Amino acid sequence: MIHIAGGMDTEEALLKNRLASFIPEHISNKKVAGFYQILTWIKIPRFVREKNYIHNRACLENMQREACASFAYIENQAQWGKVWFGVGKHHCISYSGCEIIAVFNVWRALRGPGTLMEMADLIWEFEADGAALWGEFGTAPRALIKYFRKCGLSVLVSHGENDSMKRIERESRVMTATVYNDRKDITKQIHTVCITRDRNYGFVLHNAYRRDENGVYCASVPYATLVEAVRHISGYEPKLICLIGISG
Repeated sequence: MIHIAGGMDTEEALLKNRLASFIPEHISNKKVAGFYQILTWIKIPRFVREKNYIHNRACLENMQREACASFAYIENQAQWGKVWFGVGKHHCISYSGCEIIAVFNVWRALRGPGTLMEMADLIWEFEADGAALWGEFGTAPRALIKYFRKCGLSVLVSHGENDSMKRIERESRVMTATVYNDRKDITKQIHTVCITRDRNYGFVLHNAYRRDENGVYCASVPYATLVEAVRHISGYEPKLICLIGISG
């Protein structure tokens, strides 16, 4: 059944649904990743990056002081509105910083707890190389691949192919997954998370909108397979765009 809102007739509703689902259902994941990369050609000016870096250092120092702890994983992207990324209407981590948070969380899986100050350096890194449309569209998946390889890490990539996903599941220590939040509605946007392994080799999502019984953002429960974990990244019908497997 189609819900008709605001007096929209059936034909208009069907057209809206078709347009919203066209890219996820009909454009290949590799082409979408390639389009994202094209958007990185529009560079953020250096003076903007310098301004953001100074602001973020001060902001993160306060956040670190208030927390009084080293950080394992960042789970609460929605609460990062004061930390800047890129330039434009939504130039903050809470809106378009999920890829950078995913990279921070990858380092936590590989190195152990760190400090929030590392986020300032990661933002600087991806504002220089990887921010899509000045950061409005987040960070391109291929920029993450380039960054991990530059850091000397072993990287495997899948755009949803069964064999490559199984290899990542079998061989990689930690992953990032970029997905459509809803395969039927691109207006629900794209999200990137970090996926780690628990002690029983289950797969755990980080920064995937989860809250505990007290309303605090937290990691997901472990899932038995990588495919199952990806299917639970959002509360809609997520569809994988790019899976990156990383090992130290």
